[in-house]
Amino acid sequence: MLKINIPNNFIPERKYILDIVFEDFLGLDYFITTTPDSDEYKITLDSKKVLIIKDYFFAKYNEKKSYLSVNNIPNKITFSKNQFINNHDIVILYGEDNIEISETAIVCHIDIFAATFFMLTRWEEYVTEKKDKYNRFPDDQATVQKFNIHKRPIVNEYIEFLWKMIKFLGTKQQRREFTYTPKLSHDIDAIAVFDTFFKYFKTVVSDVVKRKSLLLPFKTTRDYINIKNGTCKDYYDTFDFLMEVSEKYNIKSHFYFMAGLIGEKDVKYDINDIYVENLIRKIIKRGHKIGIHSTYDAYNKPNIFKTEKLRLENIYPHITEGRQHFLRFETPITWQIWDDNSMLIDSTMAYANSGGFRCGTCYEFNVFNILTRKKLNLLEQPLIAMDTAIQRSTTNKEDFYNEFANLIETTKKYKGNFVMLWHNSNFNVHNWKGYENIYSEIIKIL
Repeated sequence: MLKINIPNNFIPERKYILDIVFEDFLGLDYFITTTPDSDEYKITLDSKKVLIIKDYFFAKYNEKKSYLSVNNIPNKITFSKNQFINNHDIVILYGEDNIEISETAIVCHIDIFAATFFMLTRWEEYVTEKKDKYNRFPDDQATVQKFNIHKRPIVNEYIEFLWKMIKFLGTKQQRREFTYTPKLSHDIDAIAVFDTFFKYFKTVVSDVVKRKSLLLPFKTTRDYINIKNGTCKDYYDTFDFLMEVSEKYNIKSHFYFMAGLIGEKDVKYDINDIYVENLIRKIIKRGHKIGIHSTYDAYNKPNIFKTEKLRLENIYPHITEGRQHFLRFETPITWQIWDDNSMLIDSTMAYANSGGFRCGTCYEFNVFNILTRKKLNLLEQPLIAMDTAIQRSTTNKEDFYNEFANLIETTKKYKGNFVMLWHNSNFNVHNWKGYENIYSEIIKIL
């Protein structure tokens, strides 16, 4: 069993990150003790050798002087190449590029625990005042985006780095073995393009004004008539296709429905509509999963989220997972709302304009409320690739496919969870035409 001696301040924060790293990610047996006025994490192995991780972050503060300041976000990073890293480098967010090695000890000046805490808790989002037009933390404000390392799961890299140092010093323990797990999800923002005459009329206007075409309105009118006559499916009615592809490759699709009512902000269908209820029951009958896609304003309003969850549970009473609409999220309020409502899994942590690892990992993990300083029961399964985000960051279909493929390959390397999102509405319309085969090929390698 490992003995981990930590400084006697910020104990909830330190214990949280050590639990995540040693128990959840590495699966090692350990116990924690504290020492006043220390500036290091001292890990004593069963071999009696010692691994010291120098504390370059929490040691600077006490409970009266919070670390939660924009001034404490890394404004520069460095990279270390050393014998515990294979074929690449390791990112230094906090600390120095210095590792002292002897026969009985390693002293590492790279504060991987502070960096892991930084990535998982998303505290930089709490202290950053700048927001985008959806009141979200902007992608380009993320530290790892600024230094173009957002497509590297740097937390997973820290885990490998730590394990290699532990193995070098000698331990009888075996690390936890992960299994690569794909998770395919679909946010149901809209059920149909032409469920009302107004939507048809709006599309025709857009054909002329936005898409500057005189021919498209005729095609739109023809399609509208055929859909209303029942001779063809609505553009957004791709549910059978999505389930058929998933079933072909023995994957479950997770459909996240908005439990809103017409008239509520950005709600395009009524959760109580009999068509929607029958669709949900059809999905369940075929063995796929149902979750919540909470509406535009639910991310920081507990009463709205609670109401929507109850609406959806009136149709299917086992709602435990989902994602926020438009990836709207407020650290740590949104996580706390989900935890308070007995949700088990959130999958909102993603970039809106590119693929990558917003939390620095492809492993699921229990989240932490940086204000109450408590570990929550809620698990975050970070969303790594979203259809619209990948399309925004690529210029053609080949690059689009390759971006998915590269992120899948990276996730498989660490035997992580590859969580992806493809909207039911992104196949038959405008810039999504011709993507059915690409989608099928992505699911094939998934």
